[in-house]
Amino acid sequence: MSSKKQFFYFALLIGSIGAMLIGWITFLQIQQHLSENITADVAQLGNKIDSQLERYSQLPAVLASDPRLLAPLLANTGKHADTSNNDAHQSVNQLLAQWNQTLGADTLYLIDMTGTTLASSNWQQADSFVGQNFSYRPYFQQAANGQNGQYFALGARSDKRGYYFSAPVLLAHRPVGVLTIKVDLSLLADIWQYEDIEYAITDKLGIIFYSSEPEWLYHSLLPLGEGIRQQVKQSRQYGKVDINALTEADSLAAFNQESVQPLRIQPGTPAKTYITAQHDMDKAGWYIYGFTPQTKAFEYMGQVLLLFVLIYTLLCIAIHSWWQTYRARIALANLNSRLEKRVSQRTRRLQETNQQLKITLSQYEHSQAELKQTQDELLQAAKLAMLGELSASINHEINQPLAAIRTYAENSRKLLAKQRYDTVGRNLDEIIQLNTLIAEIIARFKVFARKRNLQQTTLRTHAADSIRSALSLMRSALIKQGVILRLEDFPEDMVINIDAVQFEQVLVNLIQNSLQALNDQPEPQIGITLEAHAGRALCRVWDNGPGLSPEQKQQVFTPFYTTKEDGLGLGMTISKRIIDAYQGTLTIGDHLGGGAEFTVTLPIDSEINP
Repeated sequence: MSSKKQFFYFALLIGSIGAMLIGWITFLQIQQHLSENITADVAQLGNKIDSQLERYSQLPAVLASDPRLLAPLLANTGKHADTSNNDAHQSVNQLLAQWNQTLGADTLYLIDMTGTTLASSNWQQADSFVGQNFSYRPYFQQAANGQNGQYFALGARSDKRGYYFSAPVLLAHRPVGVLTIKVDLSLLADIWQYEDIEYAITDKLGIIFYSSEPEWLYHSLLPLGEGIRQQVKQSRQYGKVDINALTEADSLAAFNQESVQPLRIQPGTPAKTYITAQHDMDKAGWYIYGFTPQTKAFEYMGQVLLLFVLIYTLLCIAIHSWWQTYRARIALANLNSRLEKRVSQRTRRLQETNQQLKITLSQYEHSQAELKQTQDELLQAAKLAMLGELSASINHEINQPLAAIRTYAENSRKLLAKQRYDTVGRNLDEIIQLNTLIAEIIARFKVFARKRNLQQTTLRTHAADSIRSALSLMRSALIKQGVILRLEDFPEDMVINIDAVQFEQVLVNLIQNSLQALNDQPEPQIGITLEAHAGRALCRVWDNGPGLSPEQKQQVFTPFYTTKEDGLGLGMTISKRIIDAYQGTLTIGDHLGGGAEFTVTLPIDSEINP
């Protein structure tokens, strides 16, 4: 047998013995812990119920001494007459209703010595106690004998469970009536706060009259004799229900001594085992029982066993891994001694190769820098060539305001001779405005012509502003050629990821190409649109010229391809490379109304345009 199998069987044997011991000890401790918790909980519930009932225990004797209660008792004199319209009875009804509202009890009612209710706080309700006879109730019999009484029962009129406190109404130290307070025991549901524990309240016979488990109501915790059954039915304490036993305990004392009890709702059904605890309520004559399913102890035991198995398994794995690691370290030490020689040899080779790679990378970086410089110079040359082609337009834009300035100046000299200073002032204002206009024209071309500075380059550009700047640069050429501009409203908040000057260079090149295509066109038109689609900006520049042939479309972006006699053939090539460098696209197609259409696609800045 291999060492791995031996270790496995040994660990399995130790683990099985340990699991059985831990499981048994854990089960006993958890069962004891649950029993202690239930005992504390039912004791707390009993104290709360005692404090609630104590509020009402002395009230009947205090209220029964009120002389206003004697009027209906003396007027009735034991005769069963209709008391609903008698003034004395009516005033007591209202008095009892007022007391009941103040005390927060269920019902207060006054009974004569025959057991008939003369007045009640619920005299106006459909289930009024007025006229009902309660002579069979023990609490009436106790008070009629001159003693304070208390009793639990199911209401004969309302079918509501309640606890009754009674006291005799005395006249010359002789009982002439009984005053009773009924307390609604629904307050128990309000003070019980333990959802994981079931509880039951029984009388001295072990009959459950209140419980968190509805199926246990009006069952007994032990079999009752036939005589006791009949006695309970005659008292109508629990209505007319048949009282069945939940257990087969010989006596209530024997039931209380066992901490684990099986409960069966119906004969022949499976029993459910509970961990139980009991608390005596001597004042009320009740017993409170707490129940929690024994399966909870098994659940906790299962969790502990699962945790033990997990920890034990991890421990076994750790021990086995440590042993394997120890053996592997010995083998590894032997292997390392052999590898060190090979590593030293290969290290020397790698150092030589690394040195050669550094020289190669240095040469590559130098070549990249030269290539970048050449590209920037090519872009600058293309812009200057474009400005050369626009020189006539630049001269025209500047000469016009210069000629106007000269005219205003000559006119002002004559006006000065005539001392028309106000007109001279207006001429000077016009000269200043024309001078500002010339400065703006020169500034636009100066910004367009300047060489790109990598440190000042920005990747965020307002697309609409760049389109308007490009159009202002080409304004003279457009006017001179009589081109009609077709522009749509541009989204003012659209920000794209490209340098503004380079984007303007692309637009100027596209507009200039369209102008060339519109030579000799009867109604030349150029259109520009800007829209957003799927997180990208689409800028279209179209014209109504003759368009491009399929061969021209294939070669339009080829370096040095041109249809101009004096062109370099680099404008469209440079434009495409600019757009490609910013993860965009530049494509050529046919416009729907005839002519060519160039489409520039660029990413929209996600921080500004979500």
